[in-house]
Amino acid sequence: MTLYPFGGSPVTVDTLPATVIDAHRGGAGESPENTLAALLGSFPVADVLDLDSQVAGDGAPVLMHDATVDRTTRSSGSVGLFNTAQWGLLRSDPSNWFAAAAPDLPLHTVEQVLDELGGRRVMTVEAKTSDGVAPLAAMILARGLDRSVLINTNDPAVIPAIKDAGCLAHLWRSAAQMATDDPAAIKATGADLLDLDIAGTDGQIAAAVAESYPLGVWAHTLTRRKQRDRALSLGCRGIITDYPGYVSGRVARRTTSSFSTGLWGYGYVPSAAARPVLDSSGRIPLPPPAGAAASQAVVLLAGEVSPAWPTTTVEVAFSVPTAGSTGWSLLDVHLGADDDATVLSSSSILHNGYTCQVSNNSSLRIYRDDKAADTSTQLADTATGATLAANTVYTLRVVVTATQITVSIPEVSGLTTTVTDATYRVPWSVFVGRNYSSGAHGLINIVSINAT
Repeated sequence: MTLYPFGGSPVTVDTLPATVIDAHRGGAGESPENTLAALLGSFPVADVLDLDSQVAGDGAPVLMHDATVDRTTRSSGSVGLFNTAQWGLLRSDPSNWFAAAAPDLPLHTVEQVLDELGGRRVMTVEAKTSDGVAPLAAMILARGLDRSVLINTNDPAVIPAIKDAGCLAHLWRSAAQMATDDPAAIKATGADLLDLDIAGTDGQIAAAVAESYPLGVWAHTLTRRKQRDRALSLGCRGIITDYPGYVSGRVARRTTSSFSTGLWGYGYVPSAAARPVLDSSGRIPLPPPAGAAASQAVVLLAGEVSPAWPTTTVEVAFSVPTAGSTGWSLLDVHLGADDDATVLSSSSILHNGYTCQVSNNSSLRIYRDDKAADTSTQLADTATGATLAANTVYTLRVVVTATQITVSIPEVSGLTTTVTDATYRVPWSVFVGRNYSSGAHGLINIVSINAT
């Protein structure tokens, strides 16, 4: 059977560009992972659509990363407990990653995705278990997609089975595995594509690139353009990312947040002790992982909003369900000189740039952050005032001109401060975050983030 929705011949790996953008889990940072909605959303910007598969109870490959449905759906239990008909009744639960109002989405089988998108984009489908290889290969070959869909595995021993089935083989390796892998032995598996962890060292990545894989070396899982630039500089061809639109730079500058409402609970600190447990994309987990309760300091959530530069206005609309120090401490906007989400070092200064804060009692603060010196210089600190009311939308506004920075809450008369400082005027990356303390860890409701 061949089914290419627009007719003609399928898109194949032979037509991939020199730099390949791969939408990891369909583009899990921009849409709920491993859903048809994510794959369709990434279609305009990604060269490759990446999905995970597990085997359902009746042997059908289905879209799912985990061995259970607990994390990403409103149901529970192992994937093998559901047959194909039951799978179609499950619904995703995107509320942990996206707006509380984000709609549930249906789950799909790999066969449904191949029939919808097969031949329109190159795909790579991970067989999370070795028994998933044979049914995947049968589906791929039946549709004439042997040069269009790769089978992905983390197990070098599975590569021969993929190749013997007549399919292209995609092998990925974690940073821990890369530390002990022999590049020549990995190449000898016969994989068409090697996919390495961006957390690996420059030397490990460069050694793999030197082995010259047919489809090149790709890097996972990138969330920032700074990571993209590093991977490309080391000779990687493919960029595997949760944010294909943002990381690729193939979309227009975004001036508003991609969500309407997001609830942020605990933030935690970018100290040496806590930073390693930060989400790799820079998000603030809810609830926090063990070890989050460190000293009170800022953790910054990378936003996809891209302000103009060198001058800009950034506005974060927010409200809190609990007013005063028992509910929250500080809300922060950071304008960074790059978009590196985490820096795993002893430094607590993540970027050159400026951090602007509002406290629960109406104090405004501005800091200049200097990464090389590992210093944060306070430029402004206004007197405390009235407690910001609960369940009221306020706006933390930051205005950057050629020579000055102004921070204000326009809903509160007279609540504004301006400093003169022109140290950094760069293409800004916006980060939004909040402070953590044991006595002030209530929710902060982010209504919108906008930049001009």
